[in-house]
Amino acid sequence: MSRLCIDLPPLSPDYSGAASALFDLGGIVVMHDASGCTGNYTSYDEPRWLGSRSAIFCSGLRRMDAVMGNDDKFIKKTIAAANDLSPTIIAYLGSPVPMVIGTDLNGMAAETEYSTGIPSFGFNTTGQRFYDKGASDVFTALIKRFAEQRRKDHIHSRKANILGLLPIDLGNKGNCQGICDHIASLGYDIVSRFAAGLTVEQVKNCSDADISIVISRSGLAAAKLLEKLYGIPYVCGVPIKGSDGFEKKLNREHVSVGSPYADGGVLIIHEQIFADSLRDMIHQEKDISVTVGSMFGLEEELALPYDRDLPDEYTVRQEVNSGRYSVIIADPLIKKLIKDENVRFIGLPHPAVSSKLHWDEHPDYLSDDIKNLISCL
Repeated sequence: MSRLCIDLPPLSPDYSGAASALFDLGGIVVMHDASGCTGNYTSYDEPRWLGSRSAIFCSGLRRMDAVMGNDDKFIKKTIAAANDLSPTIIAYLGSPVPMVIGTDLNGMAAETEYSTGIPSFGFNTTGQRFYDKGASDVFTALIKRFAEQRRKDHIHSRKANILGLLPIDLGNKGNCQGICDHIASLGYDIVSRFAAGLTVEQVKNCSDADISIVISRSGLAAAKLLEKLYGIPYVCGVPIKGSDGFEKKLNREHVSVGSPYADGGVLIIHEQIFADSLRDMIHQEKDISVTVGSMFGLEEELALPYDRDLPDEYTVRQEVNSGRYSVIIADPLIKKLIKDENVRFIGLPHPAVSSKLHWDEHPDYLSDDIKNLISCL
């Protein structure tokens, strides 16, 4: 019962993250479910869905299919769709029912690839984990399958992979493109964009990059894999107008951690890497304690000792009412959890939390939106 949400909606699950990571590849994504999970993704977790041409199919799982299996029916339907659409890849995504009955998604993918010759994947998403895990699994699988060997005549220059570029984190106001444009303006040639704007050709060439820039936690495992396979170093950070923290990280310069923890400071609840970058900006301007909290897990290598892992609504409720913070910056829906009238709240939408309710209100990182947001601290 610890994960029961009373005031907050369900958080974006792993199958939504996986589908978002596959969105621009020109493939076919099949969600193996009874329609609810597919509808959850297309209606509530993917800002790009309306007006898109991305092929997302639902297997239409029914009671007898769950009892008897009947995988052949779904494979035949997928092959028929592939014959019509000529996709670059095919991916099967799981949901709670396939998890319970033990559906072999990897086997379905292998049979599909054998019949069509199209690279096919099975991702054992379950709806029990969060979106960043689903996207992370997709990124690493694509790299293992498609990335080509680093060219022997590779000349070190300024080529970058951008990892973790998901609207589920960045909203619906152009941050995905804005971040890429900003990094290009710093003199980097962008080799790959995982995942907004990603193509199979980019995945093939990602080994030629000189650096991986991790924009959100979903891209960290891929960055570590690229470092292991090809020796490509990585940095974690998000460019924000008015902050020099991102450029310092790219240039391997020291970024101050700011004031040590003290009661009466600021709590930021958001995606960890963005929240870290926002903390850098606040520390650049103000001498105040800033704690980062995340509902989607904390990477130990990126966290300060006093940062907070907030895995469920109950823990968030306890933390925001602990009396340790004078200001809380978080998704607007978290405001209703705060009972202390002395705590000032600043809304900062996170689509993985509030979905379509606020994704059009997400701030533009490369405008004055963030500076205006924190100006009252």
